[in-house]
Amino acid sequence: MSARVQSEYSTQELSKRTWPDFERLFLKQGVVGDGWWCWCMHHQRPRSVPLREEPGTRAEWAVRNHQEKRKLVENGCAHGILVYAGREPVGWCQYGSREELPRVDSSPRYRSLALENGAEKMWRITCFVVDKEYRRRGVAGAGLKAALETIRRKGGGLVEAYPVSKTDQGSNYIYSGTVSMFEKAGFKTIAPLATGRTATVVMQKTI
Repeated sequence: MSARVQSEYSTQELSKRTWPDFERLFLKQGVVGDGWWCWCMHHQRPRSVPLREEPGTRAEWAVRNHQEKRKLVENGCAHGILVYAGREPVGWCQYGSREELPRVDSSPRYRSLALENGAEKMWRITCFVVDKEYRRRGVAGAGLKAALETIRRKGGGLVEAYPVSKTDQGSNYIYSGTVSMFEKAGFKTIAPLATGRTATVVMQKTI
């Protein structure tokens, strides 16, 4: 990432104080892909835990996910980086501990890899949201850089991500980032993960 692109943005950690900015970004329906209804709750739920009265539409999911995300933030159980252009929130990068982001552990394919991280604390970077007016302008990379710096300040460890290696399904399917972006940040590909029209891989970096 060039110095010019880096200086174009500022970043802040998600917190009760910055929650209104997080809301402002995610309420941009039609601008932030599936973020408006997912609210980055997908990876925070273990797949094996069924929801009572599961919503039937995306609009209903949006209401439930919005409420649940807010509770997690208030309790300090949701982490991520907001990226700003001036005072406007234009991007988001979700990170957290393995315990906070357990969804992938329910994947048979992931479990079959039997990846070991030794005694290191494991962190995950799972999701990116970028305002469509700012895509391909280094927003996701700025969020990733800030997330890694924050993880380092919190003691570091093994950082794992699941970026897209190829897709023919459009930008909404690249919410987990791209292999090239993570390679630039020093991650190495460990193994393939999802296959099909949108393929993903497991990448890791120790910091």
